[in-house]
Amino acid sequence: MKNFLLLLIFIGVVGSVHAQQSVNEGAAKTSVRHWTLAIETDNLSLLKKVAGPGDDDYLRKIVPSVGYFATNTLLLGIGVPVGLAPRNGTYYSSGTISQAGVYSSMISPKQIGVAPFVQLFLGKGKVKPYVGASYRYTYQQLDFSIRELSVYLKQTGNESELAVFTGVTYFITPRFGIDAKLRYGWQRGNHPYMTFPNRLESSYSSTYSYTGQLASANVGLRLMIGK
Repeated sequence: MKNFLLLLIFIGVVGSVHAQQSVNEGAAKTSVRHWTLAIETDNLSLLKKVAGPGDDDYLRKIVPSVGYFATNTLLLGIGVPVGLAPRNGTYYSSGTISQAGVYSSMISPKQIGVAPFVQLFLGKGKVKPYVGASYRYTYQQLDFSIRELSVYLKQTGNESELAVFTGVTYFITPRFGIDAKLRYGWQRGNHPYMTFPNRLESSYSSTYSYTGQLASANVGLRLMIGK
């Protein structure tokens, strides 16, 4: 945790210095009544503390978003976190003689959600540090199938997260930039969970409640729209 906080401070200091050095190199269009389109990933997990089994499949998200500058530096927006991580597996059945054996399986975690956020930009040059906060609510679904045994299962769940973040956008042109962000979030929810029993058992899937904390690094692209 100490190293993570030091990394946040380092990014903020470096971003502020570069912003001052770049002030005369061409300002980006972060002004009132401008819109921004962005897309980012949530793939790099720096720290995870989950009170429960946990599942890294639900950390993998792509987040397209749209935002509106209420002032020259204050961005209000909403993102749509989406994720899909299908994979093939092997299922070892210990059921009846007719079922015992090794089978190919498919497991497919899916998720989609909504994420309003507020973001404050700093600096006046091509390099713009920022800080912000967001809330996410994500619907989750887990599908599992063993075609040879005619087993098709589905379980749903959800997750909510309150997060703070800091980062830097480097504008290659006044309208197009590359974004790097660090997030720290507090989570709670009910993850879908599969126990992989043999087909004679009556219960195949369930959910588990959990709370947790997550630090992640995001990278993305940003496009400014407006006159």
